[in-house]
Amino acid sequence: MLIEFDSISVRNGDRILAQVTEAVGKGDCVLDFSRVKSVDSTALAVLLTAQRVARKTDKTLQLQHLPAQVGSLVKAYGVQSLFPEISVP
Repeated sequence: MLIEFDSISVRNGDRILAQVTEAVGKGDCVLDFSRVKSVDSTALAVLLTAQRVARKTDKTLQLQHLPAQVGSLVKAYGVQSLFPEISVP
């Protein structure tokens, strides 16, 4: 699923979360962030939810073109072990 927003923030997080949850629930476990230019901690909520939904369907979540900010958030919140595929600074 292509994330169609240029940012993920508290302003649009509910919409993105609903879209991602639906897509992953239907088996589309590849999330493409190529259009996303900025994120806040809402992006972690989206990733954590997507990962949980994917696991419920015995699928593996794949993340493509993540903004560099995501790695910083993963490190700041101490969730590296949940996302080993995300490089942290």
